[in-house]
Amino acid sequence: MLFKRKTATLAAETGEVATEAAEAPARRQKEKLGWFEKRSRRRRRRIIFEEVLGWILVPAFIYLIYLGVQSVGGIPRELVDFGNELIAMVMKGKG
Repeated sequence: MLFKRKTATLAAETGEVATEAAEAPARRQKEKLGWFEKRSRRRRRRIIFEEVLGWILVPAFIYLIYLGVQSVGGIPRELVDFGNELIAMVMKGKG
């Protein structure tokens, strides 16, 4: 045991009994939050939830798209050519 609890006599000598007794009721009472703190906690919870959901759903969607393309037999050659033409038009500009 690394940390041993002080005996009642040692705690009374140092005056820690009074501080521990004062802290105990404060810990039992539920913390009263104003509307601003409630709103910030809700916002923080929502943001964390959205981040976790994003880290799960985005790879799932990418994997499902990959499986869909593989089930069709790959990307058709016409779509690849069309994509290359679009990229070439964008790179040239309207000029």
